[in-house]
Amino acid sequence: MRKIDDILAKMLAESGESVEDRVPYAFEKRVMAHIKQNPQLALNFWEQWNQALWRAVVPCFAIFILAAVWTDSDPINSQPNQVAPSQSIAQSDDGAREDLESVVMFVIDSANTDR
Repeated sequence: MRKIDDILAKMLAESGESVEDRVPYAFEKRVMAHIKQNPQLALNFWEQWNQALWRAVVPCFAIFILAAVWTDSDPINSQPNQVAPSQSIAQSDDGAREDLESVVMFVIDSANTDR
């Protein structure tokens, strides 16, 4: 640690001795030309956000596809036997029709018995 402090003190002492007040010829023009050649990145936050989202589209889509394939690849035997949704709706519809028919028949019979 002592060596680092010595080196730092020596560098500061030497840099303090060389004081030059003059700037190289056309220094500003060279700096400005360099800035024009290498423009800064867009400072607009929304542009940067838009670029980041578009870059993330491909990996997200790939993960989506892998997840879809992985969840669909379960063997059929591991799933319990289930009634297809269309069959269960048809069965419940048949039950509702039977109930409706029994109510209608009851009303018709009761109307006939009143006469």
